[in-house]
Amino acid sequence: SGRSVDVLVGPAGTGKTTAMAGLRAAWETVHGPASVVGLAPSAAAAQALGDELGIDTENTVKWLTEWRRVPALSERRRRLALNLARHAHPASLHASRLRAELRDLDRAIAERRLSAGQLMIVDEASLAGTFQLDELVSAATGAGAKVVLVGDWAQLGSIEAGGAFSLLVRDRGAEVPELTDVRRFQADWEKEASIKLRRADPRAIDDYESHGRVFAGNRDALLDKVYAAWRADVAAGKSSLMLAGDLATVAELNRRARAGRVEIGVVSEVGVDLAGGQIAGVGDEVITRQNDRRLTTGKGWVRNGDRWSVSSVRADGSLSVRRLGGSGSVVLPAAYVAQDVELAYATTATRAQGRTVDTAHAMVSPATVREVLYVAATRGRESNILYVDTSYDPDPATGHDGAVARQAARDVLSEVLANEGSELSAHETLERAQRQADDPSRLAAEYETIIRVAQQERWDRVLRRSGLPAACVEEVRQSEAYGPLMVAFRRAEACGLDVEAALPRLVRMRSLEDANDIAALLHYRVGRWASMVVNGRSWPPARVIGGAVPRVIGITHPDVVRALTERQHAVHRGIPEHPAEEEPAHSHTAEIG
Repeated sequence: SGRSVDVLVGPAGTGKTTAMAGLRAAWETVHGPASVVGLAPSAAAAQALGDELGIDTENTVKWLTEWRRVPALSERRRRLALNLARHAHPASLHASRLRAELRDLDRAIAERRLSAGQLMIVDEASLAGTFQLDELVSAATGAGAKVVLVGDWAQLGSIEAGGAFSLLVRDRGAEVPELTDVRRFQADWEKEASIKLRRADPRAIDDYESHGRVFAGNRDALLDKVYAAWRADVAAGKSSLMLAGDLATVAELNRRARAGRVEIGVVSEVGVDLAGGQIAGVGDEVITRQNDRRLTTGKGWVRNGDRWSVSSVRADGSLSVRRLGGSGSVVLPAAYVAQDVELAYATTATRAQGRTVDTAHAMVSPATVREVLYVAATRGRESNILYVDTSYDPDPATGHDGAVARQAARDVLSEVLANEGSELSAHETLERAQRQADDPSRLAAEYETIIRVAQQERWDRVLRRSGLPAACVEEVRQSEAYGPLMVAFRRAEACGLDVEAALPRLVRMRSLEDANDIAALLHYRVGRWASMVVNGRSWPPARVIGGAVPRVIGITHPDVVRALTERQHAVHRGIPEHPAEEEPAHSHTAEIG
């Protein structure tokens, strides 16, 4: 493309990593071996990327940390080279040591710095923060290298300030290359349904329901169901994963999974304490949550996200573990175990992004966001089942059974699809704020709100002088029809009518004793009176904001006047064919028949 930064979009299961392996082979054909650098948001993801690409990879934070050392190393090399050039005895042992140190520095700088013609592939780029990506791109462009960001805007974003990947995708539009053939799922219908889910298409709900992939119930019943289904899959020899949107639910699912494995004798009941109050014994599957390069397993080391099987439990609280799906063993120290090791049977969707298993069982509630649902529903090759909490209680610890209204599973899933959780970039956030600030409907609503606050005291005074008893005035003010009544007052004034003079007559027209809602009745009388007087004529242009909102008169407070005038002009700017304003018509008082 000739760009220094490109993007590749790949929905879940389309084979992004396989595509990157092909890209690496093609690039090295032109630029030679070691011309491709692979980065990923976590050490475990970087290891998986490296295994697929066949090259050394690193996580973005570690790579940037080492890259930032280049200026200091370069300055040290400069001083060392200067000392060597001035050395009085170039053949001496001391000079030889300086030359060896110089070679070490050259090697260290070369390892940390990019060079012209290199390609940097950043996997799961939606998870990278904006500042991280900015540094990576600066490092690449400064060296004459190229960056390819690979990811999916519909999946989870960075926990830091993010949105840069999505910004690039939206900015380039149709020019962005995208993988479209979903390969992960065995069922053809699920391939199509996953794409609908990604686009927040509600027809996806029909697909999952019609194929028996949606179960509804309360939280406790669903926890039992999720665990039972997971246990059956594991017993059948399948790789399976339980997913939830919050850590409390993940901990509960892990607790049930371990209890079940202890019950059938595949896990020792006695164990050591883990992070979050969990326990792990021999036979348990655990996951490490902190990178520690000092804990080595031959060629590898302990990474955040690595999964292990416990081989033995030691008296000091340490664990001997063996890597799952790979080779290598290591002893995890007691302090590391207590702070950075968890059970691995269930996890959050955030931590599962990038993983693939045979089956996935995902808990869904009204608090779930669209991106979490999409990730959770696309981890399994054979099946992905959604367990929808239709009696969701945001605070179950203090809630009461039966106090929460039950929803249909479809309604919950529809809410989730509408609940977008991805972060916008700072640029997009500013643009959205500007669009909202110039939106005529928003400005008109602000105009209405300012008027209501500014005129509240005036209309209360008008009501008190209308002949209504004090109790009735308070009843009007507490009525849901009070707001519409105030709007009716302003509409009448916008037509040039004298509301203050006419309201006492409108109150005396008939008795109000039998009225169920005095405010609603007055609203009707004011509207009928105004329509009779103006004979159905439309409001004068100068008295209307944006063609619909009646313009207020009689306000003198300079701050309020300025706020209303600014919004009035902004509304008119947003309506291209808005008629030119005219001078307001003279007000007059209508006779009440």
